[in-house]
Amino acid sequence: MEFSKIRSDLVIENLEMAKNQIQPNDIRVKEFTSDDMKISEVIITKEQEQFFNKKSGTYITIDTSSIVDNDHEALLRIQKQIAKHIDTFFQKHNIHEDDLGMIVGLGNDSVTPDALGPKVIENIFVTKHLFDLHPEQIDHDGFRPVCAIAPGVMGNTGLETYEIINSVIKSVKPKFVIVVDALAARAINRVNKTIQLSDAGISPGSGVGNKRKEISFDTTGIPVISVGVPTVVDAVTITSDTIEMIIKHIGYSMQNIRPANRIVPTSMSGRKDYSKIDKPENDVVKNIFGEVGLMSPEEKQQLIFEVLSPQGLNMMVTPKEIDTNIEDLTHIISRGINLALHKNIS
Repeated sequence: MEFSKIRSDLVIENLEMAKNQIQPNDIRVKEFTSDDMKISEVIITKEQEQFFNKKSGTYITIDTSSIVDNDHEALLRIQKQIAKHIDTFFQKHNIHEDDLGMIVGLGNDSVTPDALGPKVIENIFVTKHLFDLHPEQIDHDGFRPVCAIAPGVMGNTGLETYEIINSVIKSVKPKFVIVVDALAARAINRVNKTIQLSDAGISPGSGVGNKRKEISFDTTGIPVISVGVPTVVDAVTITSDTIEMIIKHIGYSMQNIRPANRIVPTSMSGRKDYSKIDKPENDVVKNIFGEVGLMSPEEKQQLIFEVLSPQGLNMMVTPKEIDTNIEDLTHIISRGINLALHKNIS
């Protein structure tokens, strides 16, 4: 399936879709565990931009369920991971501890799953005005000048987000920009559970089909670091992932708790990691689901896309706990950014 038909802002998902089309040595991927979190580092080259539909740069993906499990200690560890990787980007682009930084919160604060960026801005420790007006009262060794802006969305302002940001950059002249935005995923198990950081910049709205002019080094002339979390997923993905899980659930039930010849278990079997459960034999799958059951995940998505999209039914969906999730994500990301910006913040 063409990448353009799948709404995803995550590089790690584009790699999964292309795994049968690339050789292991074609792309630089490093996976490791830190603070009980799985972290992936992917480097996209200029030559690979078109194939992966992503701009060249380094992409860091932090996978964790702590955001939705309300694990307080784990949330603190995530903040430190965010700060650590932002600091790595600072070093890569020779950004010094006293350089002026601008934080940009993209999105619509009136739409909960899209409000991450503006809400993060409310919690950023801004200091530029203090450096300008009261420099003698600032600890220059532990803090840097920081400004922040939430430019809103084109539907409200009538302006391209890039136009607003670039105008401010030309006036204020920051040395770097950190952009925070809500993203879209193509796997339901990544919604609100994945944080992606990158120095490749960002294209606002690309995950939901509203691609605007990118905000990157190429368009602004300064390093642009993006921090994003997928908060929505489309109906094609939900339907396809559900079919896959049903097939595996039936296979699990046949081996464990389901009486013979019953498709539906007599009781709920609880939460399971379906990625670790094997599918039943092909003849069983075909007997229950027909030829659709034997399709690859990509083929199922293509079929569902062709059914839903012409009817205007490929909706974007967010979890019912999104209010709490956004609140937690706001604190995690804003504190992580503050830790990276100001060394004297603990």
